[in-house]
Amino acid sequence: MNRVERLTAIVLLLQDRPHTAVEIARRFEISRRTVLRDVQALCEIGVPVIAREGPGGGYSLPDDYSLAPLPLTTHEAFLLLLSLRTLSRLADAPFGAARASLLAKLRAVLPQAQMPDVERWLSAVELPMPQRDARAPFLDALIAAAQAGQWVRAAYASAERESVQHLPPRQVTARHGYWYCRAFSAEHLAERSYRVDRFQSVGQPAPDFRPPAAPPTPDYGAAAHPQVHATLTARGAALAEGEPDLELPIERGPDGAAELRFRWPPAELDCAKRPASSPAWARKCRCTLRPSCARLHKLGALLSERYAQG
Repeated sequence: MNRVERLTAIVLLLQDRPHTAVEIARRFEISRRTVLRDVQALCEIGVPVIAREGPGGGYSLPDDYSLAPLPLTTHEAFLLLLSLRTLSRLADAPFGAARASLLAKLRAVLPQAQMPDVERWLSAVELPMPQRDARAPFLDALIAAAQAGQWVRAAYASAERESVQHLPPRQVTARHGYWYCRAFSAEHLAERSYRVDRFQSVGQPAPDFRPPAAPPTPDYGAAAHPQVHATLTARGAALAEGEPDLELPIERGPDGAAELRFRWPPAELDCAKRPASSPAWARKCRCTLRPSCARLHKLGALLSERYAQG
């Protein structure tokens, strides 16, 4: 990023909200002295930067100040189109009509002379996305409920049974080609992760439904959850590093063996044990666990049996 691009980016940053010199320096990986010089340069060209000293101070712009729309650089256009292309490869992606119109608008505003360079960048980069047939027709409804903080009444078919639950969706994520919804279940009084393509219906809560007091649920790695501590052989560590479902930090030792530590909600232990169920892991690595609760002890016994070398 050259200085002109950085000055423009600082204006856009301050247009969003005030920032301190330390925040600006960290954002652009420059020194505070460089931030001061950049702010001075902006003031010299007529940008009304407001400087406030002391605690809570920093740099800001007047509320009525706005920068005229700027053309996208080739790299910016490439990143936007790459993101849209990757998202479109999911079996279902949110707000399909808006996504299509956004793509059309982007291609319309980009200068035709710029497009060949953008297309060459796109052809040079690929973000793999597993191809799934599972459709998620209620994806938009769950995202809208999460955004609005609303409860929904949902019919859900898990791998074991069908149920009707009242949920306030909290976050929707995409992993390995599937969409997942994290939500608090009024019926189970616990937070769970639901695969979005398994929802059979999503609608308004029942007329007589009274939302329970949903306690704030800690993140998956929060200290409130029990810890699983696994010791892996060198071969097991190599397999773990290539296991997409784990996504956990693995601490390698000098001999190649590894320690795997993670915290997991007790209600989600079935998901935690799935990566360890592959036949390849069972044949080629050994794992011992030191669980810290009764349910984790059962999980530890299962994994130790799976990982026994024979």
